[in-house]
Amino acid sequence: MSGWFVIVEEQSGNGEGRQWRVTNVAPAAETEEGAQELALKTAREYQPEHPWSPRRRQIYRLATPGSFLVAVEGRTATFHFRVSLGEQIYDEPETGLMR
Repeated sequence: MSGWFVIVEEQSGNGEGRQWRVTNVAPAAETEEGAQELALKTAREYQPEHPWSPRRRQIYRLATPGSFLVAVEGRTATFHFRVSLGEQIYDEPETGLMR
């Protein structure tokens, strides 16, 4: 059940309507070290929703291992996304009930 996942959070929307949301959760590896490598690869290669015409990418390693903040500069605006590692520690089975 447990394992490491790469989680991508990014800005979506335009202008004052921009918001952060989780856009991708992908299995990474059974070991934290392997997951960290995939997180860095994701920071380098992930194609965010915005901007449409990326011109420059800056990657910042955050204090938490395997976590990065990425700024992608487009023609008219700069957008950010965050790559983080998470270890799944619980997965509730589906009950079929809506809450």
